[in-house]
Amino acid sequence: MTTTNSINSNSQFETNIENSLLNKYGMNILNTPFVSDDDIQLGLGERYIIVEKLLEAHEFAKINVLAGNITGRGFATNVCTVDRAWSMGTNFNNTRNDISSICGERSAILASYNEALLRYSRRPRGKFDFKIKYLCMASNIDLEEITEMIAPCEDCLSWLNTNRYFNFNTLVFSFERIKGEFVVRASRLASFLPYKTYATSNEFDFNKEIRFSKNSQVSFVKFKLEPKDALNLLFEAYKKYDKNEFVGVSNQNIAAAIISNDEIYSSCKIDWTKRWHVEPLEEAASRAIEKFGKETQIKAIAYFGDEASANNGEIYNDGVVSIKSLGRIRQKYATNDTLLILNFHNYILITTIGEYLPKKFEQGYKIS
Repeated sequence: MTTTNSINSNSQFETNIENSLLNKYGMNILNTPFVSDDDIQLGLGERYIIVEKLLEAHEFAKINVLAGNITGRGFATNVCTVDRAWSMGTNFNNTRNDISSICGERSAILASYNEALLRYSRRPRGKFDFKIKYLCMASNIDLEEITEMIAPCEDCLSWLNTNRYFNFNTLVFSFERIKGEFVVRASRLASFLPYKTYATSNEFDFNKEIRFSKNSQVSFVKFKLEPKDALNLLFEAYKKYDKNEFVGVSNQNIAAAIISNDEIYSSCKIDWTKRWHVEPLEEAASRAIEKFGKETQIKAIAYFGDEASANNGEIYNDGVVSIKSLGRIRQKYATNDTLLILNFHNYILITTIGEYLPKKFEQGYKIS
């Protein structure tokens, strides 16, 4: 664990502290440690702002619960753009189902984007450039009861896993308690995102080198599988990819195959419109779940497809693997030990969900 250690006096942020939320909550910025597993440097003035924005989000989340939101849970995020503009959003639940709900992170990002667009419309100089610098995440849980950091959920991470509005320098902050001490956790967004620098290939070759991750060998034994089973599963995904004729909208062809209860299920991406498509992993998993019910056990997953989509001449590096889908099936029908087979340009990687998705993805995971 690295403790951020750059504390610089900045008088412009030290004024009016007596009227701030720090005073309301009885917090002293000098006695509030910032901790991180990453090398992050923040001056005193910047720390003061971050804590203020975290407390604002905390109060906003509490108000959302008092207002009677459907889920009875409150989360809010304060977002800062690179031009130092702040915007806040909270989780919005129109109904309990997925389509009609939006998390605090995405709510804040949308608010920030709209406000940035309004600022640009008043003085449209050059290309509109919208980038997120900070995400300050909080919940309605009383500060005295906070134990664990708040991490972006899988749905939000699917949004954040892009270089369009985010980069490796985007920072995520939240309150946490470590061995009884109340701290601010600082993390680089990149630390939440898997294999960010790798690009998969849509060319199939059985003769590629096969690389095994640290935990994959244990999973082969646990699930009574062999490397040839993983290669066969990747080939099944490739066959779906090769025959897929339903991606004319996005021009991004993706297929997934799973081994569940010793049977193989595969599916391909189907575009409905520019915004909506069938996610192949969820489709393949749902067919297994329909057959095996509560006994469903997904032992291995293979993804194959196009790294990018295209629209109106612009290329979007969307990636092949769906963070959202992996996160969802891991909640119940798969585990961290479930094998994940990926086709890269020069080799085939056999890893596990737990290694691919950092443990910070798991809601309630305690960093030690």
